[in-house]
Amino acid sequence: MEYGLIFDMDGVLVNSNPFHKIAWKNFLLGKGYPYSDELFDTVISGKTGDTSLPIIFGKEVPEKVMSGYLEEIDLEFRKIFGATEETIHFPGLYEFLDAIKSSGIRTALATSAPSENVTQALEKLRLQDYFHVIINKNDVTRGKPDPEVYLTTVKRLGINKGKCVVVEDSKAGIQSALGAGLRVIGFSSSHTREELLDEGVDMVIDDFTNLNVNEILKIAL
Repeated sequence: MEYGLIFDMDGVLVNSNPFHKIAWKNFLLGKGYPYSDELFDTVISGKTGDTSLPIIFGKEVPEKVMSGYLEEIDLEFRKIFGATEETIHFPGLYEFLDAIKSSGIRTALATSAPSENVTQALEKLRLQDYFHVIINKNDVTRGKPDPEVYLTTVKRLGINKGKCVVVEDSKAGIQSALGAGLRVIGFSSSHTREELLDEGVDMVIDDFTNLNVNEILKIAL
């Protein structure tokens, strides 16, 4: 029987949230709006920008203006992220991915990020060959917490959703995965262990060093 393991990207595969925070801070301050890490964690993290910006601005944003804003934020992020020489992955990532690849579990990436961000991150971390399916913002019409991204990913994987497990760090992402009927492992890069458990995840990990194939299979059974 085939099993599937689905990863979120930002805050799970890639320690990119610090750079997203800088990009959003620069954008919002430049537009005359206040920024705080709490705002990022509660309104921005895990969601698409076209979901977050109307909440921040307190009004609807015309489609053409929204498109320009999102491009501005993403360009700023890619500039900052591309220039960093910091470690941008979490401990145990490559060893865990190699073990999953050897086990025959099918893997997917399901992210709210645009395709340009995904390409940059996968190339920078040399992760291009680890995923059977990659779903990004451009593949869906509704971002997280709507379940569409995970429903689309499971369909592309071709595996019963009861045999799929998701690794997510954000509340919006967890809500998206649970809404799609999937089991979830919480990744504590954005929220505390208690906050993630309160969202309904099966278990919480701090990195990939203590996660193994057998634990994935036990959750999926």
